[in-house]
Amino acid sequence: MLSDYRFYIACGALLILLALFFAARSSRRVTNSRLRRKIRRGEFLHYSQFEKNWITEGADKPTGYKYADFSGCYVIMIFDKPVRGKRFVNYENIYIGQSVNVCQRVHNHFNGKGKGDVYADIKYGKEVYVRIVPVKPKRLNDMETALIEAFAATESYNKTRGGAKITKK
Repeated sequence: MLSDYRFYIACGALLILLALFFAARSSRRVTNSRLRRKIRRGEFLHYSQFEKNWITEGADKPTGYKYADFSGCYVIMIFDKPVRGKRFVNYENIYIGQSVNVCQRVHNHFNGKGKGDVYADIKYGKEVYVRIVPVKPKRLNDMETALIEAFAATESYNKTRGGAKITKK
């Protein structure tokens, strides 16, 4: 009789664990979907527009992305054809990263000093767009990891799940 109770308790515990697992999985899927929508609704720039505005002539001094650097994450999407109507879906490849100097980092990718796959896509005439997301330095790892998961970027150009380790010297 006592072994029957243990069996039922074990089955109940297993059901509770399964319910928690599926609830967490569903919650993560909803969170990923919301993050993807938020990013896609933001302002993407074609790489040529970003580069055109790298340095611009201001009234007193040069301006542009080179001089407006800040910390953040970036989402680089690659398409076969130009995107029409801000529909940043069905991309061919994607690369997500982070930097405390995000504009400089994106510029490096576009000029062959970053992810070689991104530069090769530009070189071979693909349509490359970037979305920069300002993020406080202490939140960079969390945001990059969330973006990589939300866009399943490890199935494309990202080789890791993000969240760089900072080593102190």
